[in-house]
Amino acid sequence: MLWDATVLFPSAKITEATLEAVEAYYLTWWNGAMTVKVFLHLVAILFLSVIAKFARKSETSYYFSGASLVLLVLNASLYIVITIPSIRNIAQDPLNKLLAAPQGSDLYSRLQTYFAKGENARLHAENLLSTTKMTFQERVEHDSVLCAANTIAMAFLAGVILLQVTEWYLEETIVKEAEAEAKKLETAPVTEEKKTQ
Repeated sequence: MLWDATVLFPSAKITEATLEAVEAYYLTWWNGAMTVKVFLHLVAILFLSVIAKFARKSETSYYFSGASLVLLVLNASLYIVITIPSIRNIAQDPLNKLLAAPQGSDLYSRLQTYFAKGENARLHAENLLSTTKMTFQERVEHDSVLCAANTIAMAFLAGVILLQVTEWYLEETIVKEAEAEAKKLETAPVTEEKKTQ
């Protein structure tokens, strides 16, 4: 979110260093395959838990868990349609200076990255030869769309949290009101009408 703000709401003119910082941030997610897998598993658990809450078929779950499901589907759509292709575009730009630096600090990671890039270059040699470097303005527009999608996704996730907390609060309030009503009925004095019934 911090990197997104530097592109979406800059306090000064966007520079090459700003774009490189944003692209480096997103490339860490692209290169950290295990981190992304763990994150996606957590999102899948969230999605399944909201589906389980929706299946309870209560009035609050229809509204709040249903709206949460809609927000999660929209979030997944943003991720699949905008975020992944945008990061892939940054990662496959052969003229990107950030990709020239070896990833990882140990020898194994550097060799793995080196051979992966070499294999990728061999597989896509024609495409790489015809590729032109993105202009500065194209990079600004590209990174702005990526950052906006990420910001919208964060807003959707905040909406899911807000809806789930609201649902929990309403259910607790309903239970407390029902208990208070039951206690009131138990402690109510018996009138002559009730005795004859």
